[in-house]
Amino acid sequence: MAHHQRAAQGFTLTELLMALAIAGVLAMIGAPAMGSLLARTRAASAEAAIAGTLRHARSAAIMRNARVLVCPSRDGHLCSAGDDWQHGWIVAQDSDHDGQPDDNAAPITAQATMPAGTRVITSIGRGQIAFQPNGSAGGSNVRFTICHANAREGKEVIVANSGRVRLASADAAHLQACLAGLQ
Repeated sequence: MAHHQRAAQGFTLTELLMALAIAGVLAMIGAPAMGSLLARTRAASAEAAIAGTLRHARSAAIMRNARVLVCPSRDGHLCSAGDDWQHGWIVAQDSDHDGQPDDNAAPITAQATMPAGTRVITSIGRGQIAFQPNGSAGGSNVRFTICHANAREGKEVIVANSGRVRLASADAAHLQACLAGLQ
């Protein structure tokens, strides 16, 4: 009887090292693209969070038949001064028109700090947005510019006087102002 022996199957050490070297080169090539993808994803998440918050605040103003304020907040309870929103924001009723949430009333919603390297700023002079009971947002249009340290492009959320919220790509001037605060 003829007995055939099967050769052991597997990879040689040289083949394994070559495969690891190729995988390492591919990882080095893909790492910058992955960083850029993550930055774009963070900016898109921030854009969605802001747009969703603004739409919710507008609906809350209409449903409550009350003035509802959206403002930056470092503590999640009171409005902070300025146009820098990456530390978080709140939505709250402001019946007395003092630019702060009503006394003894919890905010309607609060948003936590944005991920590191993400910045959110509003138009100069528009540190907060007040939606009226009819859904309008008085004053001039307000522009939220969202940028990330590793991205070359930015996003914008724009609120019209009518209260309409729309999304856009950031223009060069607003993007540059946003990125300047990250350095």
